[in-house]
Amino acid sequence: MRPILAALIVIAALTAWSAANLHAHSALRLADPLEGATLGDSPTIIRLTFSEKPEASLSDIRVLDASGKAYQFGKPTADASDPFALSIPVRKLDVGVYTVNWRIVSAVDGHATAGAYAFGVRMAPTSAARSTSDPIASRLEMLARWLFLVGLMCALGGAVAPIAGYGGRSSTAFASAGCLVAIAGALLLGLEQRTGSTAPLAALIKTTVGRAIVWRLVASGVAGALTLAAMLARDRARYWFSWAAVAATLAAMAIHTSAGHAAAASGQLRTLGLVGQWTHFAVAGVWLGGLAALIIEVRGGPAADTANAVRRFSRLALFSAAIVAATGVARSVVELTSWRDLIATSYGAAVLVKSVLFGAIVLLGAVHRRRSVPLASTSVRPLRRIGAAELGLAAITIVAAAMLGALAPPAAARAEPVGLSAEGSDFATTVRVRLIATSDQPGPNRFIVRAVDYDTREPVRARRVRIRFVPTDDPDVEPTTLDLAANEAGSYVGSGVHLAFAGRWQAIVAIERESGVVEVPLDLEARTPEQWVSVRRTPGMPVEYTVSVGELGDIRFSADPARPGPSTITISFFGFVHTPLPVGAVVVTLTDPSGQTAPQPVRRLDATRVAANVILKPGRNRLAAITHLEDGTRMRAVVDIDLPIRPLSN
Repeated sequence: MRPILAALIVIAALTAWSAANLHAHSALRLADPLEGATLGDSPTIIRLTFSEKPEASLSDIRVLDASGKAYQFGKPTADASDPFALSIPVRKLDVGVYTVNWRIVSAVDGHATAGAYAFGVRMAPTSAARSTSDPIASRLEMLARWLFLVGLMCALGGAVAPIAGYGGRSSTAFASAGCLVAIAGALLLGLEQRTGSTAPLAALIKTTVGRAIVWRLVASGVAGALTLAAMLARDRARYWFSWAAVAATLAAMAIHTSAGHAAAASGQLRTLGLVGQWTHFAVAGVWLGGLAALIIEVRGGPAADTANAVRRFSRLALFSAAIVAATGVARSVVELTSWRDLIATSYGAAVLVKSVLFGAIVLLGAVHRRRSVPLASTSVRPLRRIGAAELGLAAITIVAAAMLGALAPPAAARAEPVGLSAEGSDFATTVRVRLIATSDQPGPNRFIVRAVDYDTREPVRARRVRIRFVPTDDPDVEPTTLDLAANEAGSYVGSGVHLAFAGRWQAIVAIERESGVVEVPLDLEARTPEQWVSVRRTPGMPVEYTVSVGELGDIRFSADPARPGPSTITISFFGFVHTPLPVGAVVVTLTDPSGQTAPQPVRRLDATRVAANVILKPGRNRLAAITHLEDGTRMRAVVDIDLPIRPLSN
């Protein structure tokens, strides 16, 4: 066993050393101004969008000229329209090239990333490259995470032991010691977060990251108090105090899990990820922490009670190992993109080492079950020797687990954030294209095109890829074209302000190859900023939906009738003081409950009103009206008419 253990320790050390090569996944997704942009005038704010929600109070954005003079003022603030964005105002910028330096702390897991990019004001920057650096997890963070994980696993295993029938007062004392270790780990983790942040301690505590540290301490402290009470109590009281300690320890594990990588997902994936990782953590604690508690309990020598305790733990350990294996495999499938990640990334190497160590622990567990359990009534020496080897391997395994908590999963690091997406093929079905826009809002954006052969699904290699953006509902606005560049992932990427305003766009992707050019038309819709809508229902009168379009005024939709079937929609335009507002040509679109959008025939009633005959369907009907004022200002309003799917009964 000694050569095997030595080799495994070397592998774990090499994995820790290679962690410097992995980048974190909280990275810059979109910048305004765009990197490499040449602006005609000074911007008033810098707006940066990241792939994870940043902590504004712990983050920093600086705008510097060539001499290093700073032009930003104040601190970055969270963007009300996008929780992933930060913005900061800037002073008037003269002609020149400016560098935006940023350092943000993720609100998800507290990891810090930094980077820089350049833009010009009436002068082209010499380089448009974006630079991103991801700080390595410090030794203090690694130690803190290891202590916290080990402490909670010992606390849970020691608290479960008397409930499961293989522990007593000694295992409860062991659980109390585990809580103290977990508290020390949480304190060190808070110290590391404070060291890595420029904000004072009071500001850190008010953030999501700081609150997670505080709640770790609270839950671990409560668990420690309950295990101490269980150790001092007798009989039935000890049983109930142990159950309460188990609940508090599980809560501490849930808090820790919710401040990790699994929390970066959204929707059901986030819930499943959190539950799976928490289960993995908790069951491993019951198993390995319980093994340590068992060894402490049986140190007095063999006895009939000892044999029964060993058999009870053996059955629980078998069940626990199966759950740990299943949840670990499921998590690895989510976090890794391919088998190659196991040797190409530090995260994958840590997963590989953890898997090898887990296999060794299971092998020793099988030996323990075959040899130690039958001998427990006469000798506990095999149990203690094999159990000590298992715990030694477990300690190294938890090092790998601590690394996984501090490193970025390859799946998250390589995932392209999606704001808008569309997929389609050319008329001859030779090429299939997927277009991704990293933001669903109008303004600066990054566009990614992935093209594959329609039949083989092999990536298409093109000499040139470009997108022609045609505003569907604004026929008088000239289309724009964006040329894309190939990247290492085999996609084609470009940035620009080509979705200039909210509404429907047709993005025609042109792929130029030696055999010719194929075009794939795709439909996108840039999101309309949130608008305030008031509804007035007067018996015997059309239902009126009045939409506020900021300082421009209001647009009123009158539905007669507002029920499924044919309906006449009268659209009236008003100025800021609610006076009739003359408008130019008006485009009206209707999106039915199935998601199909179509323009509607419009007839003009007068200079300020138009009407459209539409067919409303049960469910949500979305109406949009687009027009331009006399000075060319664009005005757009969207309203939802929700109709009952089934007729209302009296």
